Amino acid sequence: MINVTEFGELIIPNSRKTIRKGEFSCREDVKSVYIPDGVRVIPMDAFGGCHSLEKVRFPKDLKAVKEGAFCDCYKLSSLDLPEGLDVIEPIAFSKCFELTTIRIPDSVREIGECAFDKCQKLTHVEVGPHTLIGPLAFHECPCENEVPQNRCDSLFDNTKKL
Repeated sequence: MINVTEFGELIIPNSRKTIRKGEFSCREDVKSVYIPDGVRVIPMDAFGGCHSLEKVRFPKDLKAVKEGAFCDCYKLSSLDLPEGLDVIEPIAFSKCFELTTIRIPDSVREIGECAFDKCQKLTHVEVGPHTLIGPLAFHECPCENEVPQNRCDSLFDNTKKL
């Protein structure tokens, strides 16, 4: 069992290389999370519904943020995503109401559908020219019209014809 400090810090031990699906979801006592280097995937719903979560330290080896990993983290206010990150899956950061600006590393090749849906204060996004942006990735965000709309061929789009 990993405990949360009296200051709301969830520090995952350096010896951990994996996080389980939904492992820390809906923890109202978590304000910040330290994810150690060596963790390559943040799984589905890992921290979803942690309404008080404000800050995350991402591992430098991170390759994927899975579906809903940080969905409904209402107070998450900034993201420092590492270079080397490959994929941000659908609804990964949906409803992170306090996000204002993000820089997507150039290594990210895909941002999934509704990945940043309803991030109501997200006014500025920096994203590289080769990143595929899924449908509605920035739906209902102030920056929605700023993000290129012509890059929606998605790995997650199951409607593609072969």
